Amino acid sequence: VSERLILYQHVDRENTGWTAEDSFTFTASSPPAALGPAEFRITISYEINEPGWQSRLLANTGAAVKEGDKVLIDQSKLDASNLLLKLPESQRSSYEIWFQVTSLPHHGTIMVGDRNITKRKPNFSQYIINKFGITYLHDDSESLADNFTFAVWPNQKSKPATKPEADFLEEMFNITVSPVNDQAPELKTKELRLKVLQGNRLVLGPENLKVEDLDSPPEEIRYMIIRNPNNGFLSMAHHPDTPVHHFTQADVDNSQVWFIQDGSPSSGVFYFSVTDGQHRPLYKLFHLDVIPISITLVNLTDLLLPQGQTTVRITNAHLSAMTNGRSPQITYKVTWPLQHGCLLIENQVVISFGQEDLDSGRLSYHMTNLTASDDQLQFSLFTSESNLTGQTLSIRVQPLLRIMSNLTIANRVAHTLRRKDLDATELANRTNSDPKFEVTEPPVHGRLVRRVSRGPMMEDATLFTQRDIDQGLLMLDPHANLTGTNVLNDSFTFLLRADHVQPAIGYLPFTIVPPNPLLLQTFTPDVSLLVTVDNLMTSDLSQEKSLVSSRPTTQTETLGKQTQTRWQEADPWGRHSGREPTMDGKPSSTRVIWPSDAMKASPGAPTQPRETSYSLVVIVPVAAVVCLLIVTAVAFCVWLLGQKVEKAKPLIKPQTNLEPTPPCPRPERGITVPTVTVTPLLKGSSSPPVSLFRAPQCEQMASPVTEPVEKCGPWETWVNLDPDMVKLCRQTNPMLKHKQYWV
Repeated sequence: VSERLILYQHVDRENTGWTAEDSFTFTASSPPAALGPAEFRITISYEINEPGWQSRLLANTGAAVKEGDKVLIDQSKLDASNLLLKLPESQRSSYEIWFQVTSLPHHGTIMVGDRNITKRKPNFSQYIINKFGITYLHDDSESLADNFTFAVWPNQKSKPATKPEADFLEEMFNITVSPVNDQAPELKTKELRLKVLQGNRLVLGPENLKVEDLDSPPEEIRYMIIRNPNNGFLSMAHHPDTPVHHFTQADVDNSQVWFIQDGSPSSGVFYFSVTDGQHRPLYKLFHLDVIPISITLVNLTDLLLPQGQTTVRITNAHLSAMTNGRSPQITYKVTWPLQHGCLLIENQVVISFGQEDLDSGRLSYHMTNLTASDDQLQFSLFTSESNLTGQTLSIRVQPLLRIMSNLTIANRVAHTLRRKDLDATELANRTNSDPKFEVTEPPVHGRLVRRVSRGPMMEDATLFTQRDIDQGLLMLDPHANLTGTNVLNDSFTFLLRADHVQPAIGYLPFTIVPPNPLLLQTFTPDVSLLVTVDNLMTSDLSQEKSLVSSRPTTQTETLGKQTQTRWQEADPWGRHSGREPTMDGKPSSTRVIWPSDAMKASPGAPTQPRETSYSLVVIVPVAAVVCLLIVTAVAFCVWLLGQKVEKAKPLIKPQTNLEPTPPCPRPERGITVPTVTVTPLLKGSSSPPVSLFRAPQCEQMASPVTEPVEKCGPWETWVNLDPDMVKLCRQTNPMLKHKQYWV
C-alpha cells in the first residue's frame, strides 16, 4: 500500500450510470494483534477530476500529427456518449450526442467528410464520429501544437441540433504537431560585418551573425570556418588564445565566440559555411573592419586675452582631446615657438604639457610683447599608440570695449555714433588716456565719416578716438541697395589702441533697414509758417571771421508747432536729431539748422551717389504743395510788414558796418524752439505785443554805466534782414521805467 502497488479498476461501464458507489471489506492483523472487518468505500463518477485528467467525457485523448499532415479523430479519441447516462434509461434511446466547435484550430482545419467545420456550420454528432470520424488537417506551419474548443450536449432526435443555454459541457481537444525538417537554414543578418578597434578583441554576437531554422534548434545549426581571417583569428571565450574552426549558433547567441585582432591596420575577411545537417550548406563571406587608433580634438576654441592683462589660463574649455586607444595619456608638444609670449606651468616655461594640465587649469599663456594683438600656438598631440600633428590654437586680445549688440540704422540716413554704441571708457580710465580706433576694414554698404572741427564738412574716418565719439563727431552713413530685401547686415573692423596696453581687434556690427516712409516733418495747420533757404543758418567753426550783410534788414517769422517722427534719432535728411554736447558742456537754447549742401563731404573724400528711396509720384506733388505754401506765407508776411512800417517810428539810424563779435560756444541742436516776449517801450509803436522767432544764444555784457549789449557769434547773426525790421530792434537800450524790466 505504501508503495502504491494496489489499484482499483472500474469495470462494467455500460451498467454504471453517471455516478455510482462501490466498496470492499477488509481486515488487518499484526500478530498477536488483529483488526476487525472494515469497509472501504469508492465513489465512481464522471464529475471527479483526477490529476492529469481533466475531461469528463468517456474519451478526450487528443491527437498527434506530423507537420503538414492530417489525422483521423474517431471514437477512441473523442467519445461523449457517457452524457446519456445523466438521462433516465427509458429516454436514452430518443437522444443523441451533438458537438459544436466554439473555437476553431489556429494552424489547421477540421473536416467532416468533404465539408470543413466553420463558424457558420460548426456542428457534428457522435454518430458521425463513431461511423466516419472527423479529420484534422495541419497547415504545414512551423507550429508544434494546436487545439480546438467544443461544446457537447444530449439533443433530442426529433428536434434540430441547437446548443442549449445551459446543461452543456465545454472542453478542449489538444493536437500535438511533430516537426519535419523540410526547410534549409536562413541567414537573418543583412550585413555580415564586424568593426573592431585596432589590436582589440570583440564578441561576435547574434546581432552580427544570425542563422535561423524553425525545424532545428540553435544547437543543431553548425558553422565551419573554411578560410581563416587574415588580420586575426576566432576563439572561444573560455580559450581566448586558441583559434577555433567550428561553432554553433547557440555559441554565437551566448556570446561565446570572440574575434581577436592582431594589431595590423588592415581589414580582413573570413569564409564560412553553415548547415543544419539535413540540407546543403550555406556559404558566406564575413567582413572584419579595423578602426585605427586615433586622437580626436573635441574642443579647439580661440583663447581670449583681456586687453590690459598679460596672463590667461588655458583650460579644457579651450583645448581638449580624446583617444580611442587603450592608453588614455595624451601629451601636447609645441612645434613652433610662440611669437609674442610663452606657456607657463607654475611660473615655469614649458614646451609640452598633458591633458591633465588642461583639466586642472595649471597651464597659462603669458604675453611678453605688448605691441601685438594676437598670437598662435602650434602643437602636436601623441599617445603611445597614435599621434595628431599640425594643430593651431589662436590667441587673440579681447578689446576692453562695450558694443551695442543690436544696432539698427535706417538706410541713407546718417547715424551719429554715441557712447552707447561704442564705449571704451573703462579702457580710458584704466590707462588714463584717450583710446584710439584705427579702422582696418570699413563698412561695405556705407561710409564711416567724421565731422571736421564740428563744422559741416565731412571726411572719411580712418582714425578716431573715444573723445570723438563722445562729442558726436563720428557718423555712419549707409547707402545700401535694399532691393529684394528688408534687412542687410554690415560692420566695420578696427584696431583699438591705448597707452601701456596691447592693441586689440574689434568690430561693430549693425543692421541696415529701409527708412520709414512716414519720416517727414508735419506742422499744425493753425499757425502760419515761413521757411526759406535764407532762414537756414550754416556754421563753420574753422573760420576765423564771418561776413555779414552791409545792409541790415528786418524779417519776422511766426513758427508753428513742429512735430517730427524719429527713426533711430535721425531725421529724413540724414541729420542727427538727438542732443549734441557743446564745447563747454552746457546746453544751448539755439539750434543750428544745417542745409543739405553743408552736409556734403569734403572734396577729397570719396562720395557715393545718392538714390531716392521714395517714388517720384509722391515727391513731386508734395514738393509742389510745400513750395506753394512757402510762397503764400512769404507774401503774407511781406504784406504784414508793410502795414507795420507806416505806424512804427524808427528808433535808430541804420548802420552800414557791423563789427562781428567773437563767436560764442558751439550751440546745441535743441529740439524745442525757444520763444522770447518783446514788450515795446514806445506807446506810439504799432508793432505786435508778442513775436515768436528763433533767438541765438549770446553773452550778456553788462556794466554799471552802459546798458546791456548782446554779443553774438558771426554765425548766429540774422542775415538779409528787412530794413523795416531793424526799426524795431535796438542797438542801445533806453532807461527802464516803473514796472519795466529787460527780457
